[in-house]
Amino acid sequence: MNMRSSSLYRIYPILLALVLSGCGARPTLPVGEPTLSVGDTEGSSESIVFADDADPAMAALPSVENELLVQPYPGVDATALADLYAEVGATVTGELSDIELTVLQVPPDELSQIAAELASSDLIEGIHRNYIFQAQQSANDPMFPLQHHLAQVDIPEAWNLTTGSQEIVIAIVDTGVQPDHPDLAERIVDGWNVLDGNADYADVAGHGTQVAGVVAAVSNNGIGVTGVTWAGPILAVRVSDDDGFSTSRDIASGILWAVGRGAKVINVSFAPLWSNTIVRSAARQAFNRGALVVVSAGNGGRLTRSRGYREALFVGAVDEGGELASFSDRGPFVDIVAPGTSIRTTSMGSTYRRPSGTSFAAPIVAGAAALAWSANPDLRPVTIVNALIDAAVDLGPRFKDDSYGHGLVDVGAAVGAASRTAFVPDVSPPTVQIMHPEEGASLSGRSIVAVVAQDLWGVADVVMSVDGVPLATDTRPPYRFVLAADAMGSGDHELSFVATDLAGNASAPATVTVHVAGSRRTGQGSLPETGDTGLPVDFESPVSGSLVTEDTPISATVSAEAGLAFVEWLIDGVPVFVTPVSGSSSLVTYMWRIAGVEPGNHTITLVVTDARGGVAMGRLELITR
Repeated sequence: MNMRSSSLYRIYPILLALVLSGCGARPTLPVGEPTLSVGDTEGSSESIVFADDADPAMAALPSVENELLVQPYPGVDATALADLYAEVGATVTGELSDIELTVLQVPPDELSQIAAELASSDLIEGIHRNYIFQAQQSANDPMFPLQHHLAQVDIPEAWNLTTGSQEIVIAIVDTGVQPDHPDLAERIVDGWNVLDGNADYADVAGHGTQVAGVVAAVSNNGIGVTGVTWAGPILAVRVSDDDGFSTSRDIASGILWAVGRGAKVINVSFAPLWSNTIVRSAARQAFNRGALVVVSAGNGGRLTRSRGYREALFVGAVDEGGELASFSDRGPFVDIVAPGTSIRTTSMGSTYRRPSGTSFAAPIVAGAAALAWSANPDLRPVTIVNALIDAAVDLGPRFKDDSYGHGLVDVGAAVGAASRTAFVPDVSPPTVQIMHPEEGASLSGRSIVAVVAQDLWGVADVVMSVDGVPLATDTRPPYRFVLAADAMGSGDHELSFVATDLAGNASAPATVTVHVAGSRRTGQGSLPETGDTGLPVDFESPVSGSLVTEDTPISATVSAEAGLAFVEWLIDGVPVFVTPVSGSSSLVTYMWRIAGVEPGNHTITLVVTDARGGVAMGRLELITR
């Protein structure tokens, strides 16, 4: 057991008992919300306020005392970033490349000062504390008649349409799951321990086993309890230490791991997450890849003005009489409610318990989403959300309110609605508008480039190209990039931006021409082939011309004397993934998933950018049938 898993989160136990879960100068461009603000206080000291701390519930949370979570602007110079971290006394200890997140270790007594110094840099878009959360709980199966929540939300009616599908994978991002529980063992197909980096997902605090039983206990097997779904495979993802404590970084890591293993529904019974930027970034990635994250509202009995975020579904709790549970957190962020008192479920030691909390309301809704998807697997996450919300039974004030959200989940009605919903292919591309810079603008040094991208179903990413060369990808709004003009050739350059939506539709390029004077580089930013600039791209596997019949890892070695900055993968000319790299040589890998890929010849392009802005590319030809 490493330090993180055994004691890292045991920093503020008293405060944590109050945090109840379901268990250069910064550019002046006024785009998006500020990451943090620094203001004078008494004397000459400075106080720093992180953006997430604008929510009092978040501000009250403890955090890992020696870590900052940093999101640089897309397109930043990797060497400049490394120099910045060294200058402020921060050490890079980890990355979550899917959400462009860097983990920095800093001296605990200098955390605020270092955060302030990073905030003053034009390389950094977001800086966050690594908040600490705790998982906590305020058929013919013999206990089926005692499971009041099943009838309360009309789950047996849903079973008349579907009892689930082996194709709809459900992830339990929690304290782990007891792997040999007789009512769970046959449902678990894979798992991961985020803290220790291994496959030991055994439950260390009991909470995850209880959550898993609500959504997916083996049903109609003559023992124990019945889960909402009878079929969906479980991914058991442990993100907590032995005492049930987790952080925003580890919860995000668990969500991303589950998405990478094919999860369609991801249950997260930690709170308060309604204002957490890092978890939201991971939830957005899941949403963009066709999965839905379901989150418990929290057990603090408090009211917050946070509106949550559309990429996740937040669930409050009601009692057996349909009244809001006294412990359930409230606010505009609540989307829907479900039973959350005395929920009979699986427990550690191959036993059963009746815990209460929004932790156990959330997996009821997660199970409902899995059943709805089982009835109509072609639907998008937003359509599943709409089916659940539209079918909800309105409680309290008419229409959506801060206590019950849209109302009590009606699983039978939601699954019925999903089964009748016709899949309509999305053929409309996003729209893109460049906000900054203006046409003909003169640039020097580093500049922030900003665009607005919109789409009915959601934008997956926006790619910035300079003179036709893809240089950076942003997957999270507001879409902003850093452009290092002093690394470009003198003269006019065309900036272009292409947005891709969740269905793969790409917008027409939005372009603007800017002028750069007195730069260090010569040339006009053309894209040389491999070897033309000393930036070799050497594909390791598979061999060009190979026939690909299954998901295939594509590996290549990239190198640059000036130091590597980032690489971007394109499939048949469409950008699909970008990740930072460092050092002078690196092995990079992309998993090409071929489900839905048209048979025929395909071109895999790898674009590498060095620390000075030099670019090169290599191409690999593969065949699918």
